[in-house]
Amino acid sequence: MASRFTLAFLCVASMAGALRSESGTASDAVALIPRPVSMQPREGRFSFSADTKVGARGPAAAEAQKLIELLAPAMGYRLELTEAEPTNSTRVLCSLDDSLRSKLGSEGYWLSIVPQRIEIAAAEGAGLFYGVQTLRQLLPSEIFAHNPAAGVDWSVPCVEITDYPRFGWRGLLIDPARHFLPKNDVLRFLDAMAIHKLNRLQIHLTDDQGWRIEIKKYPKLTEVGAWRDETLVGHYSQQPWKFDGQRHGGFYTQDDARELVRYAADRYITILPEIEMPGHARSAIASYPHLGVFPDKQQGIRPWTRWGISEDILAPRPQTIEFCQDVLTEVMAVFPSRYIHIGGDEAVKTQWKTSEEIQQMIRDKGLRDEAELQAWFTRQIDAFLTKHGRRLVGWDEILEGGLAPGAVVMSWRGDKGGIVAAQAGHDVIMAPTSHTYFDYYQGPRESEPLAIGGNLPLETVYQYEPIPAALAADQAKHVLGAQAQLWSEYIADATQLQYMAYPRACALCEVLWSPRDDRNLDAFLTRLKPHLQRLDAAAVKFRPLGEPSSR
Repeated sequence: MASRFTLAFLCVASMAGALRSESGTASDAVALIPRPVSMQPREGRFSFSADTKVGARGPAAAEAQKLIELLAPAMGYRLELTEAEPTNSTRVLCSLDDSLRSKLGSEGYWLSIVPQRIEIAAAEGAGLFYGVQTLRQLLPSEIFAHNPAAGVDWSVPCVEITDYPRFGWRGLLIDPARHFLPKNDVLRFLDAMAIHKLNRLQIHLTDDQGWRIEIKKYPKLTEVGAWRDETLVGHYSQQPWKFDGQRHGGFYTQDDARELVRYAADRYITILPEIEMPGHARSAIASYPHLGVFPDKQQGIRPWTRWGISEDILAPRPQTIEFCQDVLTEVMAVFPSRYIHIGGDEAVKTQWKTSEEIQQMIRDKGLRDEAELQAWFTRQIDAFLTKHGRRLVGWDEILEGGLAPGAVVMSWRGDKGGIVAAQAGHDVIMAPTSHTYFDYYQGPRESEPLAIGGNLPLETVYQYEPIPAALAADQAKHVLGAQAQLWSEYIADATQLQYMAYPRACALCEVLWSPRDDRNLDAFLTRLKPHLQRLDAAAVKFRPLGEPSSR
């Protein structure tokens, strides 16, 4: 099979210009999101039946089995997987071929559909998986349902697609630190990400309002830090503040986290854990007061019950750095991600400024100010992670006072931090509030669920360009991709999380996957309308296009 796939792909590649020129009409007609690199329509349709067999050999069989499992709930029958190529029935063939790597990369795929056969070829399993996602979208939207759909013609249009992503980092962030998100809700969120070929999920595991990951060496982090006594009702700006009087919390055991990692990996999604330091640390200090700047005064404090930024910050003593390294050691044992996020943002330094102990520490280390002390702290963590084969990721505040040698910058306060970091030779993930903060309102405030503020409509997300014009070509290579943030101060449950994510995540996935030159807002909106029927079938909550919220 591999040689035929390779020959066919080379023929497709030789017609790249023609395919690109015809891709608009073809891909818009079948409403694929994200839009593929190139697509050529053909005559006829391929029809599935209970007799359709799926052929795959070796490692490709794992991805072929995923296809079978994805189709079975709605079809009401399970296709047969066979190693040998069947001869007397219509069939789907999956193949891995390393010779395709130079054209498709590690995540690209080639999909060919004729009336008698479907072929999916890729250099790696990720490519086959993404080819399967495209095949699902070519089927009627009912294929995304979790129960059998009767009377549906399970057929797909005949096409030829060559596809690969523009960026390697295509991410979303969720924030169970503010409102805990049960494990099963995270699993469903991963399913929706997979449909859109998104491949990074950052989980914000710790903050002032809660600590959400079990650390066996420090059990009080979840015994104390995972529970707050009550939660602010209404918007933070509305004073006097009111609270609900209800205990809120929860955490992921390490076994829970391992399950999330495995589930995500099956969908070629890497989970990026975020452990905040040195700021956003009140839940940690509430659990272990000796980590704070003023331990005697901080005895008995509790995880924060309101939003905003607490002044409680870790004291960068040797024992605190040891604590952080111990925590990260257990985190690394659970999360195999090469990248580990340590936050570093909004570290209010008032306590550092008023502590003679910390001021003496600054003088002893020959540092100029508190910003350089945070940079020193970050370098200790960076060296530790590097020693263990990992890379530190931090919000763009880690640029202040000098950037750690191996650090990756996540630029959220506009593009400036990303530009500075990339020009200095550091890798960058773009995450600016202007285009990627999905906790912002997406329509008129009076008709939308309560949100933190701002205004980020779908159209603005789609118009985002992750590579700043200020970067030269060699510097632009440091932009790994981009990520949208779903901070959860005002996102209390999985339904609202989905509502805030979709359809804006549909726009972002196309920005990060599809060629920039082919981007067209009107064509995207045309494709998005039928795509939302897929999300509806999959029971994913989303904001209807051009309509006020009913929530």
